[in-house]
Amino acid sequence: MKKRLPHFLLGAAVLALPFVSTAGSVPAKPEPSEISATIDHLIAASWKAKGLKGNPPVSDEVYVRRLYLDVIGRIPTIEETKTFLADPAKEKRSRLVDRLLASEGYVHHFYNFWADILRVNSGQGGGQNVVPAYIDYIKESLRANKPYDQFVRELVTAEGESYDNGAIGYYYRDRGMPLDNLANTVRIFLGTRLECAQCHNHPFDKWTQMDFFHMAAFTYGVTPQGRQNNAYQDVLRTVQKDATMSKQDKQDLQRAFQEIVRPVRNNTNVTYLADKLPQLPHDYKYSDAKPKDKVEAKTMFGLNPEITSPGERLDKFADWLVSPENPRFAKVISNRLWKRIIGVGLVEPVDEYRDETVPANPELMAYLEKQMVALGYDMKAFLAVLLKTQFYQRTATADDLSAPADYAFTGPVLRRMRAEQIWDSLVTLVNPEPDARNWRQELEKDITMAGQKIMSDVMTNRPPETLLADAKRVASLQKKDQETMQELQKQLVASREAGETDKAKKILQETNELRNNLQKVVYETIYKPAMAGTKINLAEMNLPEGIGDMMMNDPTAIDSNGRPSSKLRQMIDTLERERAEKLVGELGIADEKIRKNLSSYLRGISTNFTRSSNLSSPAPAGHFLREFGQSDREVIENADDQASVPQALTLLNGSTFDTVTNTYSVLSREVTAAPTPMDRLDTIYLSLLARRPTADERVTLMAAELNRGDNVYRDVIYALLNSQEFFFIQ
Repeated sequence: MKKRLPHFLLGAAVLALPFVSTAGSVPAKPEPSEISATIDHLIAASWKAKGLKGNPPVSDEVYVRRLYLDVIGRIPTIEETKTFLADPAKEKRSRLVDRLLASEGYVHHFYNFWADILRVNSGQGGGQNVVPAYIDYIKESLRANKPYDQFVRELVTAEGESYDNGAIGYYYRDRGMPLDNLANTVRIFLGTRLECAQCHNHPFDKWTQMDFFHMAAFTYGVTPQGRQNNAYQDVLRTVQKDATMSKQDKQDLQRAFQEIVRPVRNNTNVTYLADKLPQLPHDYKYSDAKPKDKVEAKTMFGLNPEITSPGERLDKFADWLVSPENPRFAKVISNRLWKRIIGVGLVEPVDEYRDETVPANPELMAYLEKQMVALGYDMKAFLAVLLKTQFYQRTATADDLSAPADYAFTGPVLRRMRAEQIWDSLVTLVNPEPDARNWRQELEKDITMAGQKIMSDVMTNRPPETLLADAKRVASLQKKDQETMQELQKQLVASREAGETDKAKKILQETNELRNNLQKVVYETIYKPAMAGTKINLAEMNLPEGIGDMMMNDPTAIDSNGRPSSKLRQMIDTLERERAEKLVGELGIADEKIRKNLSSYLRGISTNFTRSSNLSSPAPAGHFLREFGQSDREVIENADDQASVPQALTLLNGSTFDTVTNTYSVLSREVTAAPTPMDRLDTIYLSLLARRPTADERVTLMAAELNRGDNVYRDVIYALLNSQEFFFIQ
């Protein structure tokens, strides 16, 4: 396999290929304020042509809630709302845009955006290591504000192990389905439905089946595969060819090798087999080729990049895909981000471009596309210019857009919150750290990745003769253990038949100890000595003090799956408890009983009531997120924002309300701390709706307070949580 340039060099050396372009030359980087003003001008021009006027501007109360939901995916806290409303500065809206885009909340919210598009699925079989690393890669890319073209390039050229390159999750997602992966790539990044051409010429577009296979040839050689240490595989192949060794001895050694590589058996390696090309199907029926012919790489539009060797094919595909000269690359992401903020795309659907596609506002679409390139594919900068337009700050349009292509964009579109926004807004009412990263989840991921890297690295240079000696020693132990295990099984059957429950439990315990002892011996006699002779920089693994040392020196710190053992999890539990106690201290609570209860409460919600991006992707069936329409991550952008009967039942009968009104929730503590009944009502309204109650609402609720007493506050919370005003982004 030909060695390819590192990603950072490739990103700096994109080839200037002579593609047919609708994007035009790359303009000089303009001032963001000028871009926002030009967007407003282009929209106003379309109003004038249609005899329309823009919607009126929104109040600060509507604006702050809208901005928080659009940028960081949750409602503002009561303190965030009060701070913004009290700020007299004229530029406070612009400053808030910048602050939110720079926050961790942005990472949470836009991770959900990409998880939907990329179909990130934590439940993929065999993906114990790959998917967590892939999720971390996406979040870190957002956190670092990685340019979009670099992000896409890294995904489509990804190779290596998960602990070195989380981007390999892009190909792992469609492992064994290279043609489907290509179809998804074209749909996601070029907004073009090519999948129908996989089996026949496209019935509704110009693409032929041959076009599909030409495109598939670029990425067909990408091969995700389970990775067991190559050095062991080489020795095992030598053993299998040894004519002097008996069949039984070979089988014994193979079992020994399987035990030895157990800690790294979940590793996945993505490689690019440059000579691998797709074949046309056996029933190919068109005259331009024969069934089962191999197909060479060729782009679907524009001039083809010159490929001088098979090893260049994947990089040249990336060059073509992300080039500013590609007629759809910048256009599609510009339209996707526009829709994310405004509620409807300039082109709908966002992933069904055709030659005859006409945007709702062609001049605006062309301008946005050019600015995306001029801004260096900086997604935050692009979002900022949209959010700072006067257009974004107008009242939402509540009309039913049965024909989105005809919308004149007199204002953003009134939208119901997505499942993640609803959940994350509830988290804001419950968790004092609503934007916190899932500390424990990330630590356990780091430990797993570090363990896999350590165990893989230390074995790479182990001499073949040493590897064979390892296997023979383990095979001998396995034989002895097998004899002992057979005897224990006989004793277990006898004790159960005799009704000797305690004895049976003891025998089972001995059986488990026997298995664990073998794993411990493998670690102590093979991995640990190899670690001692290998230079490993624990500082680079970003592990808390003590955990890295334990992993290096304690053979029981990592279990047979390469994951934290119970001993290591106890250490993590201690760190988590200390973290919760520190947060309680920062909240200034003096009462020791309350401090203790609150600390326990915070440990629970830090795992169970945290941001949706910290949870399994997707959440398990039956979870609040799934009930409210979270994508199942099986199809690109498969979320549903429609109301349903199960949602109503979840709100009526589920535990959500009790969680929000728990004594130790943020909302309950804020309401309790409010000095007067009027202040308590203000607290509830500001917390849920980012506004104070109207005069009529005050009169009605204060009258109810005379009859219901303090129960009226729970009633108000319940009513507002079930109101349309809570669920919609105005």
